[in-house]
This record gives sequence, structure tokens and C-alpha cells, in this order.
Amino acid sequence: MKLLKKVIAGLLLAFGVPLSILAATQILNPQTTRQDRDDVLTALIVITLPSTFLGGWLVWGLHKQGQKEISDRVRSTFYRLVTEHNGQITILRFAMEAELSGQEARQYLDQRAKEFNATFDVLDGGNIAYHFDL
Repeated sequence: MKLLKKVIAGLLLAFGVPLSILAATQILNPQTTRQDRDDVLTALIVITLPSTFLGGWLVWGLHKQGQKEISDRVRSTFYRLVTEHNGQITILRFAMEAELSGQEARQYLDQRAKEFNATFDVLDGGNIAYHFDL
């Protein structure tokens, strides 16, 4: 379904954007006759703008869906790791499991630590371990 949405969005945008630009140039061309300008404006309003809008809307929806999937994956990884390790989690372990950068993992764990009143320990080598009460 996601692939189908991507294909449809691509086709709509590939059709709508260039034709919208072409229509706009024809409308703005002073040598275009009044009748041709009206016909092009009608085509722009009825065909090209709706397809461009719909393609853009599909792309936006796919983007938001992808963000939600990442957020859900990161959240489930966090809860799984906290449960598996009796409330203790390190930045490195979380970054590896959630496929995040170290900075992203630290920011996420800092937010969850504030939310759940977690404590911190500095381990050998300077790593930080977060302790969440289960």
C-alpha cells in the first residue's frame, strides 16, 4: 500500500507540477490570446492544480506516517530494553538497538528520564546508565 501511494504521488506530481508551470507561463505570456488564456486557466484550475495538490498531500501523509513508524519503533525499543535490563539502559545500547545516533539516543533518554524521574550513574569508561524504576 505504501509503495502504491508513493507511485501515485510521484505520477501526480510528475504530471501536475510541470503542467502547472507551463500553464502559468502561458497565462502570464502577453502574446497569449484571451480565449487561450481562459482555456489554460480552466485547465490549470480543473486538472493540474488538483493533481499537484493531491500528489503533495500524499507525500505529506507518507512523510507523517514514516515519522510515526520511527517514533513507535523507538518507543517500543525503549520499553523493551528497560524491561529486559531491569530498568537500566545505556546510551550506546539504546542507540544501537533503536538505530539512532548517539546524540539522538541521549536526547531521547534525557526526555524519558525527566518524564519518569530516572536516576543516572556514570559507569567505567564514562558511559552513563539511566535507571528507571519498574
